[in-house]
Amino acid sequence: MTAAPRKNYFNLVVGLAFLGYGGYRIYTFLTGAEYTTFRIIIAIGFIVLGGFDLYKFFGKDKEA
Repeated sequence: MTAAPRKNYFNLVVGLAFLGYGGYRIYTFLTGAEYTTFRIIIAIGFIVLGGFDLYKFFGKDKEA
C-alpha cells in the first residue's frame, strides 16, 4: 500500500507570486508606464511561468 501523493504547496506560492508580479507589470505598462520591450517580455514570461506552476498544483495527479 503506497501513500497518497501530496501536493507541492511551493508550486502554489511561486505560481501566485509570478502571476501577481507579471500581472502588476503588465497593468502598469497598460496604464502608462514606459517599459522597454525586454521588460514586457520578462513580465509575460512571469505570467506564463506562474500559470504553469498553478497548472502543476491544481492538475490531476497521475495514477500508476
